[in-house]
Amino acid sequence: MRPPLPPSPSRRSSGPSGDASRLAILDAARDLFSAQGLHATSMNDIAARAHVSRATVFNQFGSKQLILDAIMAGSLTVYRNLLAEGLADGTTPTIDLLKRLFSNMGHGVERNQPMHKEIFGEIRRVPMSLDAPGLSPVIRKEAFDLLTEIISRGQKRGELSTRFPPETVALALDSLLSGAILHWLHRAGDAALAALLVEVSEVLLEGAATRPHPR
Repeated sequence: MRPPLPPSPSRRSSGPSGDASRLAILDAARDLFSAQGLHATSMNDIAARAHVSRATVFNQFGSKQLILDAIMAGSLTVYRNLLAEGLADGTTPTIDLLKRLFSNMGHGVERNQPMHKEIFGEIRRVPMSLDAPGLSPVIRKEAFDLLTEIISRGQKRGELSTRFPPETVALALDSLLSGAILHWLHRAGDAALAALLVEVSEVLLEGAATRPHPR
């Protein structure tokens, strides 16, 4: 059984002072992306909000895209760690486990809707690759692999149908949930996202179950 994965390390090692600047820059970028939008925010804006020089921002990240990548990596790490905890749970039935994980994920997005509204479309475009630049592609692939392992285990237990490979089921579930989150974010959160993710996951999971599953 796989233990929960540790957070992926930063590509830059900058010491205590550099770490403080890095965190201040990320906090400033999150606030600005939420308040005025991703594309309307400049590196100068971020530097001013973080109370650091523009040169410090570029020294820490190099570009606004890499700041965005670090923020996306943080969100994806939360999801990846939820899935790692789920894989470590060897007793809860697979469908119940996934519904619980997706509910928790929904609560996390709900807590910072404005920021996720700005970045979630970018997260959906992150490739699942070990070779793409930045941290977020690696973490997204790790999360997808964990979801695939959970589904594969459910198939081996006889809880999920083996009609389709676990990778195909994971891809369908990942796409369904991503679409539901994006829809919710751009409808101003007119319903609880956590409940919505449980409902849309049931559409696929109940169909993939080998026998009727009680709600």
